[in-house]
Amino acid sequence: MTGEYYQIKDKCRKELLKYLSEVFFQIPGIENPKILDIGCGTGVPTIWLAENTNGVITAIDTDKHALDRLQEKISLKSLDNQVLTLNISFNDLKEYQDYFDIIIAEGFLNIIGFESGLPKIIRMLSHNGYCIIHDEYKDHVKKCDFINKYRCKITGTLYLDENVWWNDYYSLLEAEIDSIDNPRIKELFLSDINEIEVYKTDPSAFRSIYYIIKKL
Repeated sequence: MTGEYYQIKDKCRKELLKYLSEVFFQIPGIENPKILDIGCGTGVPTIWLAENTNGVITAIDTDKHALDRLQEKISLKSLDNQVLTLNISFNDLKEYQDYFDIIIAEGFLNIIGFESGLPKIIRMLSHNGYCIIHDEYKDHVKKCDFINKYRCKITGTLYLDENVWWNDYYSLLEAEIDSIDNPRIKELFLSDINEIEVYKTDPSAFRSIYYIIKKL
């Protein structure tokens, strides 16, 4: 049953890849970049990175079931030499200081806190490396000021309003959930159903933004 759950979630999540693509290709070309994908989940962006770059990707998450799903996709697509999955907390990833050329963190700082997590991400970046942060739009100006304090430069942003989130994700997910006949499978989506209801109550709370940040 969880397989069907992940399949539906992945299908809807893929509709947001065009925004990651838009910001990723604003980064100047780096030969064979070392890429870190934080909180990769089932790896929809991870697989996209592997198929659209010549980089080596380290994908980390604490959810072993999601990582198992990602590993299945990696093996199916013969990407084992390009993608390494680690069932580990970001805070335990200590041996990679000044290491990664590109770090992707989509929604991760919204969980652990922007001011708490960003300095740790910056420390893992190589000199002149880039990170792509996708976070809620709330406190945008404050976040920009905080980024500049860490000898970093914002080289680009991409704002996603609440309509993007409805048109390209939540409406699709709602339709997929409504089409499920098996009540046991439908139960797996209870948190998603609640999230959709929260969206309908206050769509403006779902505005988000990508930051492209260069370590100076």
